[in-house]
Amino acid sequence: MDIPGYYYGAEPNWASIDDGDLGAAAWAGAAVNKGHVPFYPSFETTPNFANIPCLYVSGDDHKTGLGVAYATRDEESLVGNYIPMDDDHGINFDRELLGPVLITEMISCPQMSSIKYHKPTHKILLTSRERHHSCGVYCFSPPLSAADDAQPHWLLGEANQYQRISLHHRLRDDWVAYRSTPAPPSSDLICVIGTNAGIIRVRSDDSMAWIAPQNQALSRHVPQDIFDLDFQHSNHNVVMAGGRQARLWITDLRTPELEWTDVRHGSSIAHVRSVNPHQILVAGLKNTMALYDMRFFSQRPNGVRPLLSFATYRNEAHFHTGWDVSPDLGIVAAAHDDGTVKLFSLRSGRMLRSDAMDRIYTQAPVKALMFQQMPTEKLPSLWVGVGPSIQKFTFGAHGMHDEA
Repeated sequence: MDIPGYYYGAEPNWASIDDGDLGAAAWAGAAVNKGHVPFYPSFETTPNFANIPCLYVSGDDHKTGLGVAYATRDEESLVGNYIPMDDDHGINFDRELLGPVLITEMISCPQMSSIKYHKPTHKILLTSRERHHSCGVYCFSPPLSAADDAQPHWLLGEANQYQRISLHHRLRDDWVAYRSTPAPPSSDLICVIGTNAGIIRVRSDDSMAWIAPQNQALSRHVPQDIFDLDFQHSNHNVVMAGGRQARLWITDLRTPELEWTDVRHGSSIAHVRSVNPHQILVAGLKNTMALYDMRFFSQRPNGVRPLLSFATYRNEAHFHTGWDVSPDLGIVAAAHDDGTVKLFSLRSGRMLRSDAMDRIYTQAPVKALMFQQMPTEKLPSLWVGVGPSIQKFTFGAHGMHDEA
């Protein structure tokens, strides 16, 4: 009998899998390490650096098939790297007959806290934890090559300007930006930003606004320290957020006088994700991760009970941990506070067996990871910042050569 979390045959027909954890368990059990993208100079053969604090991987280059990775090591400079891959979807710098080349963008973002990408405007968005009298987001657009040019679609290191879109407010002169979330294409926003004073929205005309009723801007009855936020799936007007307060905050941006709905969570919140039009996944401190259904929020007190709890999730006290969700795979990837990375079923909440993930161990929690699908792949891969490198984990049949 097959053991859940493993797959013993050829690649399954993913469109037909809808049996509990089967699809998620198959991906987790068959995931293999497909190499890494280094973010350290080639002469440092035995690097000993802290885990990458934030990263972004792009799979938009359908012209050449090259991936792009952005990361920071010093939390100030932004470094890019192209990702060549072989026919087996493994990272293979020999494909271009040269080793990895680190390309530094001409942008300085002190205490960089997040790297995101807004596709409709082709802007890379950077936030900073450095205290400042104004709240802002750093942004730039990597130049694009011509469609008939053999160069990569994104031309790394060739942006000659960047901007800091900022907001000054008479009620506050001490700002920290923890994270931005790019807006969906249907929205007239570029992003929303989680700060130490709630949420800022950035419009497509580069104007900014504080999302808070003016008479409650410094009240504890509206969001304050916000560490993560997201737009409701299929509705760009609704924003949900979580932070130091043990509450999940929700508001509709269309209301003239913004009002916040709040639902209690079991701890402070580090991560928030809308996984479908009705369900929200929330992870925080004190080992709490839970799936909620927004349709039941008005039916208090039962409305605050989660649909699903992830009993084996382990993060006691860290806000800055790697965490991402792939609704397509039905998998949650979460860094634990013991330096490991675990996979969970979004359907059942169970931890999924994965030999590849079990090989990840660092002295401190992994701080950055994300799911991203490359142009030549049929399924998303998981990209994890381990030390000064980004490691790639991809679905692969057992018995193939081990690239870990």
